[in-house]
Amino acid sequence: MNVVCNWKGQATTVVVVLAALLAPAGASAEVVTLEELEELALQNQARWDAVEARSVQAGADVDAARAGKMPTFWLNVSGVVAPGSDIERVQTIDGREVNVRASPTVGERTAFRPNIRYEGTIDMRAPLYDGQTRAAIKAAEAYRAAAQASSGASREMVLAMVRTSYLDWTANHLMHGLAATSAAEAKAQRERIAARVADGDRPGSELDAARYEELQAELVAANALAKTVAAKRLLESAVGTELSPQAEPDTQLLEIDSSDSGTDAGWKAEALERQRDAARQEAQMYRKGRVPVLAVIGQTGVAGVNERVFPMYRLGLNLAVPLWDGGRAVAMAHSADAQASELDARAREAHLARNDRRQQALLDRQHAEEQLALVDSLVAVSEKRVGQAQTSYDLGASVLEAVADARAELRDAQSRRVQIQVARTDAVLRLKGKD
Repeated sequence: MNVVCNWKGQATTVVVVLAALLAPAGASAEVVTLEELEELALQNQARWDAVEARSVQAGADVDAARAGKMPTFWLNVSGVVAPGSDIERVQTIDGREVNVRASPTVGERTAFRPNIRYEGTIDMRAPLYDGQTRAAIKAAEAYRAAAQASSGASREMVLAMVRTSYLDWTANHLMHGLAATSAAEAKAQRERIAARVADGDRPGSELDAARYEELQAELVAANALAKTVAAKRLLESAVGTELSPQAEPDTQLLEIDSSDSGTDAGWKAEALERQRDAARQEAQMYRKGRVPVLAVIGQTGVAGVNERVFPMYRLGLNLAVPLWDGGRAVAMAHSADAQASELDARAREAHLARNDRRQQALLDRQHAEEQLALVDSLVAVSEKRVGQAQTSYDLGASVLEAVADARAELRDAQSRRVQIQVARTDAVLRLKGKD
């Protein structure tokens, strides 16, 4: 990840304040990057996502379809005991002696005598032309590509969930840092006022007001902490694992370079297109079911009756011509064509939606960068006003409420800057193909 600073002449006040706040516990902090959590989420996803199983199944279907083009061999062994089919030796009219199978009639003495018949052969069938098998292979390959694209779409969805949860966690983490800093400042203010009240420099009512501001700041900090814990829990749910108690987001992600915008992979649209192509190939497969099939057939082995054994072999061509299947192939082809038309329409909608998302991301990034320049100036002015109000109060020229109002305005400006930073980062990540 390329990280640069886009704010000329200014450090990120939010990050500096947060670092100062957590300095005592810095050694135990564990910064967790978005890339690390994305990789972990994909590893966990692979264990329960059925899309991976469908990809494996689709690959096996391709192998099964290709097997239809290969020769097939099978062994046949049979044996029976039955009357008749005796082996007789006869002489032909040209003087040759041959063995023939003959069965006695019912009236003859040996008509019911059992004979052992047996046969052992190896049969072979090798297709020469089978248009349906070729179409079935193309359909299986198309479905495999669709399954792979669906896996990519599932991966895209997981990354989007992790990114959204991570940015929400980052925003709440920074908000809590701002609230905690504000609470610490309110406490320090209350302690200074308590000392001055004790010395008689200030009325006791100001101590009550300072205590009120301190409690209010602590309540805001406690609420921000609760939101941070909840956001972290949602992130753990998206990743599929628990993070350590010391885990913190990588706040440098908010400084991500926006000059290089990648290309959105658009896995959802591609998955629909692959499914459409697979449906078209399936329709073609059903149409090819009416095409003749030409194959080479062969057989070799032995056959016999009792102790007489004879050789067996044959080799030839087989032509199978489909005549009528009740209209099933045509109906299935029309069904697959209709499914392909539906998927084609959904793919076009997905492309339009992807383009709309990209245009929206471009607008979001532009607006965020424009607002970021303004809010940086607003924070700088607010910080200056807090200093002025504090100095005026210390000199007795203003009341404590003026200081509290100036600090509230500063917190609001800092919070708005965090929100704009997160919105900008989200837009940049969407443009870099993480949507």
